[in-house]
Amino acid sequence: MRISRRQAREITLCLVFDFGFNSEEKPEELLDLYIKYFPDNEENQITEDIKNNKYISKVYFGVAEKVDELDKIIKNCSLKWKLKRISRVSASILRIAVFELLYMEDIPHEVSINEAVEMAKKYDTDESYTFVNGVLGAVYKDVIEPRENNEDKYCETE
Repeated sequence: MRISRRQAREITLCLVFDFGFNSEEKPEELLDLYIKYFPDNEENQITEDIKNNKYISKVYFGVAEKVDELDKIIKNCSLKWKLKRISRVSASILRIAVFELLYMEDIPHEVSINEAVEMAKKYDTDESYTFVNGVLGAVYKDVIEPRENNEDKYCETE
């Protein structure tokens, strides 16, 4: 069974969410635990697909490595909301989307934002998707566009 990009994002969301609770653990160990207890583990192929999926590896390990940078951007682009006030699901979705916006050149920015909004609608409260959309809009306007235009003005440096 091949994992779709949407399924890969949802699996990555689970991993990033878990990492938010267990950031002192090695991301590799959390991935192994996730695979060991994967809900659909009746089929061994799915665990291999998760382990070998390039999107999951790049985004999950990238978020784990750059979590402080991502959180700073999220905080600065969310009207000074403290990360503690943002639901853990929304924070995980935002970390993934901001990582994609910054480091995944093969994914159009609109797709990253839209997929994040869809995950927020599916996995968080009814109001969270508007918050996620607003934060990602600010990240795009204040971080991504200035970088693309070689400007030095980013909300991440405030």
